[in-house]
This record gives sequence, C-alpha cells and structure tokens, in this order.
Amino acid sequence: MTDMSRRVAAGAGWLYSYRWLDRLLDFCSIVVLARILAPDDFGLVAIAASVVTIVEGLSAFDVNKALIRTRDEDRALYDSAWTLSALRGIVSALIMCAIAPFVTDARIGAVVSVLALSPLLSGFSNPRFVMFERDLIYSRLAVLTLGAKIVSVSVTLVIAVVFRNFWSLVIGMLVGTLISVILSYVLRPYRPRFSFARFPDIFGFSGWLSLTSVVMTLAMETDKIIVGRLLGVAEAGLYFMTGRVGVLPTREMISPLQRILFPSFSELASDKDRLRKAVCESINVLGSLSLPAGFGFALVANDFVPLALGEKWTPIVPLLTILVPYLGLRATLSMTLPCVMALGRTRLLFWVSFLYALVHLPAFIAGTALYGLSGSIWSIVVAGAFYSYLNAWLLQRTLDISIREILVQLRRPLGAVAVMVGSIVSLEAFLPIEFFSDNGSWLSLFTKVSVGSLVFCAVQYVTWRLEGRPDGIERRVLQLLSR
Repeated sequence: MTDMSRRVAAGAGWLYSYRWLDRLLDFCSIVVLARILAPDDFGLVAIAASVVTIVEGLSAFDVNKALIRTRDEDRALYDSAWTLSALRGIVSALIMCAIAPFVTDARIGAVVSVLALSPLLSGFSNPRFVMFERDLIYSRLAVLTLGAKIVSVSVTLVIAVVFRNFWSLVIGMLVGTLISVILSYVLRPYRPRFSFARFPDIFGFSGWLSLTSVVMTLAMETDKIIVGRLLGVAEAGLYFMTGRVGVLPTREMISPLQRILFPSFSELASDKDRLRKAVCESINVLGSLSLPAGFGFALVANDFVPLALGEKWTPIVPLLTILVPYLGLRATLSMTLPCVMALGRTRLLFWVSFLYALVHLPAFIAGTALYGLSGSIWSIVVAGAFYSYLNAWLLQRTLDISIREILVQLRRPLGAVAVMVGSIVSLEAFLPIEFFSDNGSWLSLFTKVSVGSLVFCAVQYVTWRLEGRPDGIERRVLQLLSR
C-alpha cells in the first residue's frame, strides 16, 4: 500500500468515526427536540437560517478549498485568507441586521438579528486549521467537531426542556459556532494579521467557485422560505424535518468520503490516468454505500418516524419515501464536485450549477404552489435527475468517463438493491408482521433492517465473486479486514 493510500485509509477511519459520533449526537437531539418543540418552532428557525445561508452564500469565497489546492505555506496567503473571511463575516452580519426589521414575521426577524452573530464569529476562524484537512490529518478535526457538537447539543436541550420554544435552537447554533472558532486556535495556535497581499491568488481559484456557490445558494436555500410563504410556517417545519431526516442515511455514509476525496484527488490531478481510475472506483464505493442506505431507509420510514420522532411527524413519511431513494441515487456521482475542483475546472462547475438552478427554482415554486409539500419533493427529484445528468456530462468532459462506464461501476450495487427491496416487500406476504403500517413497529423495523442488510451484502459479494473479483469496494473491505 502506498503512503497516500495509508493516509487516505487513516483519514477515512477518523472521518467515519467522528462523523458517526457527531451524527449520533445530532440524531439524539432531533429525537428529543421533535417531541418537545412544535413544527412551527422548526419552521421559524429553518426560514431564518435560510436567510442566513443565503446572505452568506451571496458573499461566499471558499478560501479553504483554495488553501487545500495550492498547498502553499506562505504566511501572507493564510493572513489574506483570514482577512477575506473576516471581512465577509462582518459584511454578512451587517446585511442581516439591516434586513431583519423588514421581515414580515417579527419572530423570524428577531431570529435573523440574533443569527447575524453566526457569520461574524465564523469569519474569524483559524485559517491554518485547514492544513490538517489538506494533509489528511483528521484527528484534530474530530476533536473540534465533536467538542463543538457536544456543547451545542447540551445547551440546546437544556434550554428546550426549560423554555420549550424555538430560541433553544438558535442559541445552540450560536454556541456551536463559537466553540468551533475557539477550538480552531487551541488545536492549531496561530496569530493572524490583516493582509491583502495574496488576494489575487485566492480570487484566481475561488472566483468561479464563489459564483457557483451563489447560484446553488439561490437555488437550494430559498426552498424553506418559499414553502413558508406559499404554505405556512408549520408546513415549512414539516419540510425542514423531511430534509433533516431524509439526508441522515446517505449523508452519513457519503460525507466523510466526499471530504477526503478533494485533497486526495488534488494530489492525483497531474496524473490523469490515476485520477480517472480513482474516480471510477469512487463511483462504485459511493454507490455501494448510498444506494442501500437510501432505498433501505425508504422501506423503514413508516416505522422510524413515529417511533423516533412521534406521531405528530407522520405526515413526512410519504415525503421521505420519495426523497430518500433519490438522494441515494444522486450521491453515486457526488465525487464529481471534488474531482472537477481538483482539476481546477471551476468555470465548468459554475455553468452546470447555473443550468441546474434554471430548472430547479421554477420547478420548485410551481410544484409547491400547485401540489403542496408532495409537489415540493417531486420537483426536487425531477430537477435532481437533470443535475445527475449534468454531473455525468462533467465526468465525460473532464476525464472521458462515459455514462456506460458509470453504469458498469454501479451494476452490482443496483442489482443488490433491487433484490433487497424485492425481498423486504415479499416478506410481508409470508410473515405475520405488518411491515408497512402507519403506526410503526420495533419488530418490523428490526426485521427489515436485518434482512435488508444481509440480502444486500450477500448479493453484492456473490456477484463480485462471479465477475472475477474486480476492483471496487468489496476488494477494499477485504483488504482492510485482512490487515
């Protein structure tokens, strides 16, 4: 195993370990908060948080990506990155304070005013901390993330139990941001200074990437505002919870890999053949994780939601059964972004994002206005299918990876998922268990998860053996187990 492979494996181990702990804390907080707070509370904070994200997105400069890709140790570069982030945070906070009085709902306006502290605080984070991610040293990132999460969740739950209103969510978010900033300096001491010396270098890489962020922010982060405006605050809360729960199975399988792929691909950017091979294998790995997670969660949503969140959230079950399988399919090409960024083709990313936004935003508004929350989710799926096609086109354009090659990498997980779904659906006819009732059952949940996991793994392993043991996630897993 090469030095890079060892570092990637070690980094992936740390990433998965701390991400799962982080999501476990997040999940526990969602379960408790869903039983204490009302959909209105989540809706108010979701709409206000969308305003924050939009303001930040419109002024976005992803300096961390630029620092990872350049691998430059010049102090002036890091000081310039810190200066740019600090200025962006100050401007974002001022804009939010300026628009808060004009928000029609006074409660949302008050939350926006308080959340203005979030970009202000995060703008002063330590730019040197990104060196750990660049060098695939994720142990420090684990300490920062988990430390901030533990404090944030604790504060949120205590305030929620005592006061039982939406301010617990707001204060918890701000406390988490503050702790993250403090830990970034504790774990990597650095005394930044104001500097404009390397602004041109940062803008050179981040310019098109920032435009991409602006477009995607307008397309994706206006959704809760649109739902709140067209359907009401309570419906915005249901929509928020659908998205929050819907991303749990696929995001926690995929996000650690996505984070490690950019620095890994950046090291291979000068060798197109090795990069192409790595991207193809990552399609297989991502598909083998995201597809069973997405389709499997859709099968257990009717059990999970009432058991974990409570009966008042059962309206999101049919929404989840539509959304989560799509997210599993979409995640199979989620390596496209880090791949294209590693190659420096950020202009292509902008135009792809722009085309996607032209389809997504009108479709989302029309679907929500005409068909309510189900229309919102179906519009996401339809526009997302177009986005997946654009991602496939990007891989064709940059690395000459055809759609046929993509499907070849996904054939085993797709076949195994089809057998898994068929097995679970068929079991209901042979077992005295009502698998798809509206009330939810621990026995049903346990049976579906156990049988589904076993069937998927067995089918994928058998097909891999029948195909002659090609490169893919199966070989990687066996190598890890053998060591």
